[in-house]
Amino acid sequence: MKTNLELYKTFYYVARSGSITQAANELMISQPAVSKSIKVLERDLNTTLFNRNKNGVSLNNAGELLYNKIKKSIELIISAEEDLTSLNNMEQGTINIGAGNTIMQRYLMPFIKEFHELYPNINVIVHTLVTDELIKKAQIGLVDIVFTHLPNNIPSGFDIIKIKELHDILVVNKDSEYLNKTINKKDLEKLPLILLPLSASNRKNFDKFCLSNNIVINPLMEIGNDLIVEDCAQSGLGVGLVVKEYVQKKLYDKELFELKTYFDIEPKYLVCLVDSNRRNNIIIKNFIKLLK
Repeated sequence: MKTNLELYKTFYYVARSGSITQAANELMISQPAVSKSIKVLERDLNTTLFNRNKNGVSLNNAGELLYNKIKKSIELIISAEEDLTSLNNMEQGTINIGAGNTIMQRYLMPFIKEFHELYPNINVIVHTLVTDELIKKAQIGLVDIVFTHLPNNIPSGFDIIKIKELHDILVVNKDSEYLNKTINKKDLEKLPLILLPLSASNRKNFDKFCLSNNIVINPLMEIGNDLIVEDCAQSGLGVGLVVKEYVQKKLYDKELFELKTYFDIEPKYLVCLVDSNRRNNIIIKNFIKLLK
């Protein structure tokens, strides 16, 4: 490589912010030094990379091409530098936490708040995406811990740490015709079920149960947010599949009622996934320790 890697790093910060000033602040160097680095990079590559205007800079076609090619690599280098900085202390650093909205809202937020209070100089970045996308980010080092539900398809290379046992239940409101009945497995095929979509990690345990018992379900609704599943069941629109541990208050306040069944759905687990090679990172270790 004929061009100094630091030039690409400076280019990354300018491209990301669209500002020489902002990039200088983030890199903690002078604005002239940033401008000079960009000019040297453009000279080395024999092309201009930015359009200059009164509001800052924007990438031209060549700049867009370069940025898209180097973005992940530079972010991995930055992540590695942060890991080394925080290896022996908790005075500064960053942790990237990935989880779906349900786990984030129902479980993680109090722990993130407590972690921030214990270690105020650790930057906590939260990624709320579907599990498959979070795992892809974790595989290239952009997410440190992924929270999901088991059973789920977890690729090799991750340590799986069980956090909490969870139980799927069926719930209705106080006026439901099903409230005083005991449901058997085949009844599931006829119930007006309100479920999360097939892609949701929180649903896969129920689908596995149905498949193993030759139950073919025909959901009334599939909704991408478990809070709305609860609201629909509470409003009398159907029978909601929810996690008992996440709706304890509504059960106690008699806003939702658990259906009686002749069967039990096997428990599932809330787990966190950590790249096996990064398990000893001090920040990751302390966050997991807090959960336990």
